Amino acid sequence: MMHPIMKKKRLLQAVVLLLLLAMLPACDLLEDCGTCELVTIDAEGNSSSSTPMLFCGDQLQERQNSSPVTVAGVTTYWECY
Repeated sequence: MMHPIMKKKRLLQAVVLLLLLAMLPACDLLEDCGTCELVTIDAEGNSSSSTPMLFCGDQLQERQNSSPVTVAGVTTYWECY
């Protein structure tokens, strides 16, 4: 037979586990994520790109919907996949 304190501890662990599971994102949220990298093209046509980074939700949409920016012959834009 379990000691009453052990029962309370097990119950508390189960409640904490259920709360953690409830806080995990749903599978459909994972579909709203993508990897983007910042591409830079200089005036001579040489291109380079940043390290790919994972973005989700509004941050991903901002990068997908952004337009290329050209300053002093250098163009930068986000490429997402």
